[in-house]
Amino acid sequence: MGGVQTDDRKTIFGAMNFSWYKDGHGAWQRDLSPTITFRPSAALLVNTGIGFNRNHSQSQWITNLTDAGGAHYVFGKLNQTTVRLTARVNYTITPALSLQVYAQPFVSAGDYSGFKELTNGRSKSYEGRYQPFAYSGNPDFNVRSFRTTNVLRWEYRPGSALFVVWQQGRDSFGSLGEF
Repeated sequence: MGGVQTDDRKTIFGAMNFSWYKDGHGAWQRDLSPTITFRPSAALLVNTGIGFNRNHSQSQWITNLTDAGGAHYVFGKLNQTTVRLTARVNYTITPALSLQVYAQPFVSAGDYSGFKELTNGRSKSYEGRYQPFAYSGNPDFNVRSFRTTNVLRWEYRPGSALFVVWQQGRDSFGSLGEF
């Protein structure tokens, strides 16, 4: 995990944040998030960035099932890709009036395989915890989302402020599992 940033005293500056993770059982995650900020004046700041995330989990929980054989705790391998775009605008119109805008479209797709059930959660060996399981469901997913929050702040009298907030969220879900 780390990051680098250019001189934020400049009119235009950027940053790059990144993280890598890997465990001893084949799971891993990578995230890369570059951003750029434009500050043409003390009153206006515009920031935008894009994020890329890849996730591979060897044992992602899917569901719990009960049948004549008892309870089954179903897990599987998950390959997931996520992309997000983030935009922020902070505008100070006057010392008593400001506007903040935040928006983030987001897309994520996950593909499951290698279904298994948890049979011995206390096993000292990772492999001893699971047994193959014939799961007939389709937990694959595609998620598309858009979130925005907008805040208008008016300090109509010293120490007294009125906030007008508009927040919006839209979602779409599917079961394709492809990006």
